[in-house]
Amino acid sequence: MISRNQLVRRTKVIILAIFSLLFLWHGALHAQFTTASLNGTVVDASGGIVPDAKVTVRNLDTGFKQTVETDSTGTFLFPRLPVGNYRLTVEKSGFSTYLQDGITLAVNQAASQAVSLRVGEVTETVTVAAEADLVTTATSTVGQLIDQQRVVDLPLNGRTAQSLVFLSAGTVDTTDRYCGFGCHGGVYPGEQQATVNGGGPGAVNYQLDGVSHNDSYLNINLPFPNPDAVQEFSLQSNNMSAEYGNAVGGVVNIVSKSGTNEIHGDLFEFLRNGALNARNYFAPRHDTLNRNQFGGSIGGPIAKDKLFYFGTYQGTRIRSAAEGRIAFVPTEAERRGDFSGVQTQLIDPVTGSPFLNNQIPVNRFSPVSQFLLQNWIPLPNGQDRELTFTGPKFVQDEDQWMTKIDYTQGKHQLTGRYFFTDYRQPASVPQGNILAATDQANAVRVQNLAVNHNYTVSPKLLFNTWFGWDTQKGGSLSSAPFGPTDAGINIAVPQAPPELIVIVSGAFNIGTGHRGVFDRGGWTLRENVTWIRGSHELHFGGEAEHVWNEIGNTFRMFGQSFFTNSLSGDNLVDFMLGRLSRFNQASGNFKLLRGTKWSGFLQDNWRVNQRLTLNLGLRWDPFFAFKEDNGRLACFVPGAKSSRYVNAPVGLIYGGDDHDPGCPVGITENNLGNLAPRVGFAYRLTQDGKTSLRGGAGYYYIRPDTSIFNNTLYPPFRPAFNVFDVDFQDPYGSAGVPNPFPANFFDQKLPPPDVPFTTPALIVSINQRDFHIPLLTGWNLTLERQIGGSWLVRAAYVGNKGTFLYGSNQKNTIDVNPAIYIPGASTIGNTQERRVYKDFDSIIVTTSDINSNYHGLQLSLQKRFSRGLSLLANYTWSKTVDDYNHSNPFNRHFDYGRSDDDISHTLNVSGIWQLPKMNVSGLANGLLNGWALTSIMVWRAGFPFSIYSGLDNSFSGVGLDRADFVGSDIHAAQLDSGRPHGQLISEFFDTSLFVPNAIGTFGNTGKNILRGPRFFNTDFGMLKNTRITERAALQFRAEFFNLFNNVNFNQPDNYVSDGPGVFGGIFSAKDPRILQFALKLLF
Repeated sequence: MISRNQLVRRTKVIILAIFSLLFLWHGALHAQFTTASLNGTVVDASGGIVPDAKVTVRNLDTGFKQTVETDSTGTFLFPRLPVGNYRLTVEKSGFSTYLQDGITLAVNQAASQAVSLRVGEVTETVTVAAEADLVTTATSTVGQLIDQQRVVDLPLNGRTAQSLVFLSAGTVDTTDRYCGFGCHGGVYPGEQQATVNGGGPGAVNYQLDGVSHNDSYLNINLPFPNPDAVQEFSLQSNNMSAEYGNAVGGVVNIVSKSGTNEIHGDLFEFLRNGALNARNYFAPRHDTLNRNQFGGSIGGPIAKDKLFYFGTYQGTRIRSAAEGRIAFVPTEAERRGDFSGVQTQLIDPVTGSPFLNNQIPVNRFSPVSQFLLQNWIPLPNGQDRELTFTGPKFVQDEDQWMTKIDYTQGKHQLTGRYFFTDYRQPASVPQGNILAATDQANAVRVQNLAVNHNYTVSPKLLFNTWFGWDTQKGGSLSSAPFGPTDAGINIAVPQAPPELIVIVSGAFNIGTGHRGVFDRGGWTLRENVTWIRGSHELHFGGEAEHVWNEIGNTFRMFGQSFFTNSLSGDNLVDFMLGRLSRFNQASGNFKLLRGTKWSGFLQDNWRVNQRLTLNLGLRWDPFFAFKEDNGRLACFVPGAKSSRYVNAPVGLIYGGDDHDPGCPVGITENNLGNLAPRVGFAYRLTQDGKTSLRGGAGYYYIRPDTSIFNNTLYPPFRPAFNVFDVDFQDPYGSAGVPNPFPANFFDQKLPPPDVPFTTPALIVSINQRDFHIPLLTGWNLTLERQIGGSWLVRAAYVGNKGTFLYGSNQKNTIDVNPAIYIPGASTIGNTQERRVYKDFDSIIVTTSDINSNYHGLQLSLQKRFSRGLSLLANYTWSKTVDDYNHSNPFNRHFDYGRSDDDISHTLNVSGIWQLPKMNVSGLANGLLNGWALTSIMVWRAGFPFSIYSGLDNSFSGVGLDRADFVGSDIHAAQLDSGRPHGQLISEFFDTSLFVPNAIGTFGNTGKNILRGPRFFNTDFGMLKNTRITERAALQFRAEFFNLFNNVNFNQPDNYVSDGPGVFGGIFSAKDPRILQFALKLLF
């Protein structure tokens, strides 16, 4: 009988074998991820169908050509065409030849074109000047195209093309709430968090030229190529084809530029200078940041109509002047032991006796403190202990490259593209002043490789396969020139670049950062077969994606020293005496996770008749749990005892290849039955195809990102130790405990089986064993109408329901029987005694039990570029609710309410207007003609927020108690946001209506009951094109971000315990007006 594990292994082998055979048989491709389709019906002058007509499309830039014939219903279909500009030719005996230019196909577009033939000779040609219809009549997918003109011409702060994703309806920028670089493990400044149709953070799948372009750690985007290297991109936000997976919030398909039969390119320089910017509302002056972005691109033919090249480079240099800092350090007299200037009577922390006249013998000073003072901490240069100095300059560099080759030969198309970007933020430590050191150095290298080959067996059978590889490698390094042992601290440290953390409360901090390196990425192999059989357009295939994530984090391995309790009466004196309030040291975080994702799909786009198309699909998205190479994974099973680590507290057992019974190899169980059916329709309401009604529904799964496995904390893999009131030079010896980290400890991959454990174990973070991958059920109903030749209006109802979404829960709550709160018996001090599992402190479980609901009305107005004007406007009215938070572990309904990402109203408008040409000549022509105006305007309601008590008055040990509301109407707490700024920031909401929750309760206020400040921003650009030669032009650009200098405040303080003057106040704002100038040479 075959075991479950054997079945899983055999399934993997069979799937991989199928992929390999398909790959070897027909090679690789351009798939729907990077292509478009064109369909239509050919009729005669009376409206009768014309079968067996010869229909040819030819790409006007590359010469690519494809031919099909109309079927018995007069219908033709080109299922997969590279994006670009096309000529359509239709030939049929007895009719004049039909020729139409101006057909532009965009990524993921299902374009339609009606053709009417006139009676005549084939040698006669009827030329039609028209573009493809704007109305979508072949697919139920809801989405938005961001075309090349918008990417290149719209004002982009930092030239980040990815920010244009937020021009789509239903999309919210939540980067500030779930920031990427610098927090939560993001690897790059260009990463952003886009929430689409309430799908939550990390739910969008980014594809670059058909291969994954995601940071697999957080499921967020990697940096886009610079705007001059992007052909276009699209966002599919609802009712995607079964070809698309790993996304519940949408799919972004980015297509990079290719070479053509003519040489084209540009050179550019963009400049931002802080002196030209406005002052942030809370800053004393304007910023000093200077940014230069420079580079160019070029593309053209190697062999006409066959072989093309494209290349681009962009360099970014950011510099910001050093900011002034203030610290408080021992004076010259104090360094000799004379503290008579200190008004407080100093106490010997060892004996408890006062120091006579506040004089301390120098031989009592710690050798470690003396080392720091004599070599690295300057004397004061101000009054008393005040030291003013200049901090480090901010330096950030980036170099981005991309090369691409396209080759066409008969029925084959081959593309190879390599993208590379290198980001560096160096560290610096001025000699003699470690207080001025940078926090740490950062460096990241991102690479992405795509190989595509399209093989057209016949017009009705196409094989599409592609291979992709991506990697993100880098991290942070400490800026410390020496480590704790160099300073004389008696601890064991790893063989790694030194780190130093010393905190003297109210005086100074030494913080040189830590080493946190990573190597993550993966490869993708995807196969897609297209087979047209009668009225059925069939797509079937599958995908294998292997990911890895290696982390080497030395955080706290060099220890952290805290002088915070004024043991002598003065923290600086504590520092000089070497009397620590607390010392902690940990073993860092080292993991190497690997996993392979598999999927398969079948899609049938069935043209029932000339008006109705059905989209029927089924996708299979099994989940195989990630494995850690050394088995550094754990489970919590009450009552279970580990045989792998014999001293582990009861309940804590371990995964890995030699896993304990009850804990899977990869922590969670595999999910093999994830079938995702999808159904949709597209119906032409009018015969001319100018009005359509579309709709559909489907299941969408997203595989877990690796962060939920890397954010796990459990002994003995990440032991952490704290000792209190100890000696700076010998923290463990003075505490009377053996050094928990022997000299060779950090060289071991795994602790020995008999490693000791301390109880109660500190925070333990684990994963739910029966973890389910998140599922979203989405649906939409969309009405579209084309007005004239260039206007499109759309109204859509979009909804979805999320289940098995990520969350976290406190498993080690206070025992509910007896009650949570017992008057006279329940205190903060006896929290541990009242926990269910007394050998543990907190037990945080990553769960898949969160539910959500989204309903939205989305209205769109679009004008295709014509007569010098292009316009895109989207309005979204929506509501998202969920039960995320688990602030009350005994009542899930307590956390049901508005989602953290719920934005009720959003309006965004973008446009490009090329000013009409004036009939002037000479100098006036050069000055007055060639101008264009561009703009992006965004208005949205504020993010919701809850009011927290800030106290554990429930005595539950969770620490998320909400406040009590003491008014009669909660709406009265939401004060007018149109008040003067001074009133807004001092009290954004009525703080008098909220008090700490009553003892023994979780508070009576709901989740996210108030909304934060609204957001309004207008970016504006002016472009001037001056023709130099027939093939070259010089472009000047002036761009204004936040043109009207609107003050957009961040969220207010929402903790009652913070007290008057802080609670309800606002203390930060988003960017003020910023100016950017540029010159581009276009050829």
